[in-house]
Amino acid sequence: MLKTKHMVILGAAVVILAVLALVQKAGHERSTSRPATTVLVEGEWTRDDLARIALGYGGDAEAVVLEQAPERWEVATAWHAAASDQRIDGLLRVLGGLMGEFRSDDAAVLADYGLSDESAVTIRAWDRDDNEVIALDVGARPERAQGNFARLPGESAVYITTEGVLSTLGIYGEPKAPEGRHFLALEAVKEDRNDVDSIELVDADGARTLTKRFAETTPAEGDTTSAPSVDRLTWEWELTAPRQAALAKTRADGVLSAVTTVRAVDVDDPGSDLTAYGLAEPVRTATLVFADGHRLDLRFGAERAAEEGRPGGLWMQVGDDPTVWVVTTYAANNIFKSIDDLLPDS
Repeated sequence: MLKTKHMVILGAAVVILAVLALVQKAGHERSTSRPATTVLVEGEWTRDDLARIALGYGGDAEAVVLEQAPERWEVATAWHAAASDQRIDGLLRVLGGLMGEFRSDDAAVLADYGLSDESAVTIRAWDRDDNEVIALDVGARPERAQGNFARLPGESAVYITTEGVLSTLGIYGEPKAPEGRHFLALEAVKEDRNDVDSIELVDADGARTLTKRFAETTPAEGDTTSAPSVDRLTWEWELTAPRQAALAKTRADGVLSAVTTVRAVDVDDPGSDLTAYGLAEPVRTATLVFADGHRLDLRFGAERAAEEGRPGGLWMQVGDDPTVWVVTTYAANNIFKSIDDLLPDS
């Protein structure tokens, strides 16, 4: 009698376990019954196809906004300064046809992937007809994988992207708010050094002018009709103001390289009072004088202190461009060399 009772209890337990196993299996199949990989971003996109890109984080959907202007892309959230075509192209190249490998569809664990509404980096893009054509939420990077966890907006399914997305936004650790500085075109000055005839420098040491003296090519022997010509690719340097003196070519060429290629580290608000930047009456100026006679002024102002998320440096403006650049003191010091620094060793 007792044995029969035990058998009944054991049989009931087996049935219950079987039912639980079936329920668990059914639930698992519901959560994984989808393709192993899926397309997260449909189509391939270029800058010419799009009008606007918004990058956000948490509750701020427009931490960085990139917009196509008539002649260039601009970082709208950085006073409409010029955007880097290369950085935008890199982002779109990764996003185009982006694939994801399925990982989970449990909404309760989205935060574990860095994909909660508070922790995800959001990417949205619109075409020229104002249609949203790219929409993706990006989370943390998985261990031992190159991609990022990602999901489509409003969905709980989590995927691992086949390529790293956050790195194209300048984010290399945990998800955080993108920074507009990553997308700025920071080439404040980019001129051909061979087109420059002279450099005029003014700072606390006074004014001085560095002038190229070009080599001349003489006509061939017996050629009585041709005049000597200037070889603009071969020159020496001479100090022509405030006095005359031969300069060390390598040192003066260093100034030439520094002043014709200046890369900024940030931009600032061009609508602010230039006096606050020290640019209303700049204490240092460098002027490039070109072969065709035109001039380009570089005006250096006061120092901007570094703050969290904002690099320090010197404020600078170039020519008629209203952009207020921030350049390193190192870059400025490579331009403003004293006469003694430029003279040959005695």
